[in-house]
Amino acid sequence: MKKITLLSVPLILISLGLAHKAYAATTQTYDSQGIVGFSTGSGVQPPVDPNTPDPTLPVDPQNPDGSKPTPGGDGPLTIDFASSFDFGTHDISNEDETYLAKAQKYFNSETLTPNYVQVTDRRGTFSGWALKVVETSQFTQVGTGPQKYKVLNGSAISLKNPVPASTNGASAPKAQEVLSLIPGVETQVALATSGEGAGTWVIRWGSQTSITKDGLTPDVTLFVPGTTPKDAAAYTTTLNWILSDLPTNTPT
Repeated sequence: MKKITLLSVPLILISLGLAHKAYAATTQTYDSQGIVGFSTGSGVQPPVDPNTPDPTLPVDPQNPDGSKPTPGGDGPLTIDFASSFDFGTHDISNEDETYLAKAQKYFNSETLTPNYVQVTDRRGTFSGWALKVVETSQFTQVGTGPQKYKVLNGSAISLKNPVPASTNGASAPKAQEVLSLIPGVETQVALATSGEGAGTWVIRWGSQTSITKDGLTPDVTLFVPGTTPKDAAAYTTTLNWILSDLPTNTPT
């Protein structure tokens, strides 16, 4: 019995050694990819709040006569909206007068804001743009008036304290004051040089705090000379807003 026991011990030890044999760890890597592309944008961008110009939160501005504004452009570079200016009705005066415009109204809201113009650049080129305005003709009497003094000679619109605003992180365009528009002459309102003005931008005239308790804004005005004869009638003019991309210099 002792002989059998001695022979069996080495076999047990060998089996235990095989059970604890170590293996070297291995690591393998493999690369995959993610990809996304963008093209120039299109569609109509609705007007936004000029104080908080978030394109995802459109507003519904109202013209002075209670009508809806004309829809903005459809494309990668567009004028989305421009306020119409109502300077009110006043007694005929023989003195020089400066009249304030009414602030911008909205449907389904009592809120008033500064008047403004809105531009959207979805080209993705950061090549810049220029915004101009031209008064197509002098204030002219509407057809229902007495028509003795048809033109409001010497009257001039001014757009003061322009503020460019956007909720995106792009560089802002540069806005210019417009003092005494001359009928038929294009006047620059804002300029976005290369790298500026991408996304949706508003140029508003003045601030919310500048609106008077009567709902007027001192930053959009109409000057009328006292020497200009006037009928007891309404006079109107048209402002044409012009948006263009900046010319690209090409080698000859």
